[in-house]
Amino acid sequence: MTNNNTLKTSIGLALLAGLFFLPFLGGVHLFDWDEINFAEISREMLISKDYLRPYINYLPFWEKPPLFIWMQALAMQVFGVGEYAARFPNAICGILTLVLIYRIGTKLHHQRLGLIWALCYFGSVLPFMYFKSGIIDPWFNLFIFLGLYYLVLFYWKKEAKPIDLPWNKWTYLLLGDFCWAWGY
Repeated sequence: MTNNNTLKTSIGLALLAGLFFLPFLGGVHLFDWDEINFAEISREMLISKDYLRPYINYLPFWEKPPLFIWMQALAMQVFGVGEYAARFPNAICGILTLVLIYRIGTKLHHQRLGLIWALCYFGSVLPFMYFKSGIIDPWFNLFIFLGLYYLVLFYWKKEAKPIDLPWNKWTYLLLGDFCWAWGY
C-alpha cells in the first residue's frame, strides 16, 4: 500500500459518494419534523441575520445546538432556500464519512480492509437515507465515531499496541465538536 494509492482511492470514493449523495437532494419535499424545523430555523437565521440564537416562528429554539443549523444556513446562502440546501450538509457528511472509514480501515489493518469496510457502509440502506436527509444525526454519528476511534488509538498506544498515531489536537477537536454540536 502506498500513500499515492490511498489518496487515489480516497478521491475515487469521494467522487462515488458525491455521485450518489448529491443529486436529487431536493427532489422530495421535507417530510420529517426535524427536517422541517431545522430548515425553518436556518431560513430565519438568514432573514434575521442573527446566527447566534436559533429561532423557529421567531421564537427561541433551544432544543438543538446550532452547528448543523449553521451548516444549513451556509448551504442556503450558497444554493438558495430549499430542500437541496437543507440536505446538502448531510451529503457532505456522507462523503467525509465514507472516505474516513476507508482511511481508518487502511490505517488499522490494510488497504483492502478499508475499501471493503467503506463499500459495505456505502451499500447500506440506513446511512444512504441519512446522508440524503436534513436531520442532525449523521454529523452526530460522525463525531461520536471519530471520538471513539481516537480514544481507542490512545488506549492502544498506552498499552503499547503496534500503532503509530498520537493522541493529538484532532482528538480534542473532534470530541469538542461533538460536545459543541450537541450542546453539552
